[in-house]
Amino acid sequence: MSCCGESKTKASSDAQNRISQVPNPGYVTTQPTPTPGIDLSPKPFNLATPPPAHIGPQHSGGGYFAPPPPGAQSPWNLRPASPPTHAGTPSPRPPSLINGMGSPYGSMNNSMRASMPYPTSPPPISTSPVGSYKSTPVPDDGKLSVSVDFGTTFSGVSYGSSRLAGGVIQQILSWPGSFENFRKIPTCLLYDDVGQVLAWGLEAKNATEMPDMLKCEWFKLFLEPHALRDQSAVDPRLPPLPPGKQAMDLIVDFLSCLWEYAKEQITREIGAVADLNSADVWLTVPAAWDAKGCDIMREAAIAAGMVRSAHAGDKDWRERLHIITEPEAAAVHCAHLTDLHRLRPSQNFIVCDAGGGTVDLAVYKIIGNMAHLEIAEIAARSGANCGSLFLDLRFRELVKTLLEDHPAHLDPASLANFMHSFSESDKLDYRGPVDDDAMFHFTCFNVEDPTDPSVGLIDGQLTIPGNLLRREVFDPVIEQVLEMIEEQTRKVHQRIDALLLVGGFAGSEYLKLRVEERFSSRISVIARPVDADTATLRGAARYGLARRPLVASVIAPRSYIVKVKLPAEPEDWQKRPAYIRTNDAGVHICDNRLQFLVQKGAILRRGQRLTTKFCKFSQGAHDSAFIAVMYTSDSDHLMRYTDEGETTELCKWTVDLSSLPAFQRGAAGGVGFYTEFELGLELDSAEVRGILLYDNQEWGRVTFDFLN
Repeated sequence: MSCCGESKTKASSDAQNRISQVPNPGYVTTQPTPTPGIDLSPKPFNLATPPPAHIGPQHSGGGYFAPPPPGAQSPWNLRPASPPTHAGTPSPRPPSLINGMGSPYGSMNNSMRASMPYPTSPPPISTSPVGSYKSTPVPDDGKLSVSVDFGTTFSGVSYGSSRLAGGVIQQILSWPGSFENFRKIPTCLLYDDVGQVLAWGLEAKNATEMPDMLKCEWFKLFLEPHALRDQSAVDPRLPPLPPGKQAMDLIVDFLSCLWEYAKEQITREIGAVADLNSADVWLTVPAAWDAKGCDIMREAAIAAGMVRSAHAGDKDWRERLHIITEPEAAAVHCAHLTDLHRLRPSQNFIVCDAGGGTVDLAVYKIIGNMAHLEIAEIAARSGANCGSLFLDLRFRELVKTLLEDHPAHLDPASLANFMHSFSESDKLDYRGPVDDDAMFHFTCFNVEDPTDPSVGLIDGQLTIPGNLLRREVFDPVIEQVLEMIEEQTRKVHQRIDALLLVGGFAGSEYLKLRVEERFSSRISVIARPVDADTATLRGAARYGLARRPLVASVIAPRSYIVKVKLPAEPEDWQKRPAYIRTNDAGVHICDNRLQFLVQKGAILRRGQRLTTKFCKFSQGAHDSAFIAVMYTSDSDHLMRYTDEGETTELCKWTVDLSSLPAFQRGAAGGVGFYTEFELGLELDSAEVRGILLYDNQEWGRVTFDFLN
């Protein structure tokens, strides 16, 4: 087949620290850390014009095609297409052509196909113009909104309803394994030797690991895009997964435990039976994740029972699960604190969500009035694995280097104790160069081999000078964060009025100092908002309570492209003659061409659908389906061929045209025929949806089969 695809037929003791802890009134504001010894045995502001509803080939009455094969039926007057009149799209081209023959995509899995009825008229679907933008609030029925911040190192749950506490966001603070209150708990699981969950959260983190047990942490990082594409790209410092389990299995196990407890606790706290089966659930993901990682998270959340059918006939229950990026959720929280940060409508701010595993960045503009606050993304968001966990990992490597000749202190329990001591206070309270001459003391877990002054072992303590910590642990990670912020500012050709630090890593005094030193001359407000460590969690719940889009527009963080086959042009004969062949209709076709569906940097309003026209040549009624491969690219360049690099295969796109009237009319003729149709993309905060359209009406949702 041509154009888009192929025919169906074919992650002890405390350190002695100099810095006193500030008393905490009411609840614990620092993140929990392990307590060794617990033994578990068995608007008015003008947005830049968004891209048109149709990107790529625009044409009237078809596009330029060679005549169909003898006897083929074509319901269009085939004539040359007019070139696109808008800027920033690929070179002019006709609708991508699909002829149903000779494409090497392989056979189609029927379970992956978007199954569609065979009606004589379109299903009852909104006929709003493609690309239209709606922000009409959903009526407030007091529905419960629950947010889950599933983090690399810590996770938490918030909830709210207009009928509870005047709509104020509530947090679960009481957790199994502690009599204290914690905003978040460790993202940690403890398994037995047959893969059964023994404990989760605080209980798992605080457990003494026995020979027949396995403690699992930091498994969220296995869903980072590079790790999903290439197993060799997984950070070798991450703990191994249990035998026979994949990262998704661990995520399902943790979310199942978290959700079951959250349902019980929410019911206890509100004093009534909470209708959690019909609640909207908001799940946060890092900004750098692509559609495949988001899809895995969605499937894991559904498998964990976070959404389910609430009643008979509840066909849309999966739609109650919403995926939102962490910086977007944090931005919603920060935008409602504008009085604190002296921000006003039309001003711009950067959110730096520095968490345990990732650091995510996004830039927003405040629009509308304060009573009807909205924000709009004005630059493509970015993210990287440089959260506070990587301070822990670098600290562990430093300890292993210092104590290389003292193996008594390098067993897993000793290393865990050193890391616990570092994480509990030194990591966030370290102040940088002013601490260069200070000595940081860490009590050894083992009493053997207590002294070697040459490496800092003195009377059973490991002593590390502050300048060594700065050089080997803090500076490499913080420099990466600073460069990310710098790169984000380069994307914005407007004044930035505030830089807001949120997330657990934002509590680092040294990180805040370095950010102020680097950017205070350019950005007037650099601040840590109230509840900075839970900004993402609270923002996601607030988004759900608003019952309307609080983020008016987003920027496409990458391009989405499909592999197509197009009529050969002179440029193709010159550059890629080996790609040219003659199809069944006698037309010279160039294989391995790229069709941009969404270009990186495009401004997308909420509810906007971007569509591209295609046509497929079918041999008969049986030849209705095809498979395409979708690519993504982080490049700003427009590429013509698949071999130009800078693209990554993302997923298979399976489409069945059998329900379209044009296909049915052609099939009735019994000979080869063309079917024209449109494929649309909807990009939400984090997810990508594919849609089959005909005559500007939706005829089916396209199933994505994500590649391994």
